Amino acid sequence: MNAVETDYLGVVTDGRVTIHSNTIDEINVATQGVTVSAIKSLAKELNWDANILATSIGTTTRTLERYSKDRKRLSAKLSENALEIARISSQGIAYFGDVKRWNEWLNTPNIQFANQEPKSVIHTIRGRELIKRVIMGLEYGFTA
Repeated sequence: MNAVETDYLGVVTDGRVTIHSNTIDEINVATQGVTVSAIKSLAKELNWDANILATSIGTTTRTLERYSKDRKRLSAKLSENALEIARISSQGIAYFGDVKRWNEWLNTPNIQFANQEPKSVIHTIRGRELIKRVIMGLEYGFTA
């Protein structure tokens, strides 16, 4: 549909990885960890509050605050989750045309998600796979 103007991978990695980077670069960034400030920047770009983003990457705002206070980078697992949220958001925004419509879709109960909101499963690997699969189906003309 529309091209994504914001490189959400670049946002969440402070520019260390972009949508054009290779997989090894992403692995290295995830291993080194992303910063809390980058997580907050991603939340701002997606119009999500900190709690929604923290939940979607599998943590709490309190943990993010502690990491920020201690000036620590996130663990590899949380960083990987943040990279995936950035990637899936890029895909969703590209299909739906803008952040507002992407968020509306994430917050609308859908039969593909047992009549739950897609955002209710975004915190899991399988949930993100399902979201990607549904978006790809929409791109190819299947109904969701």
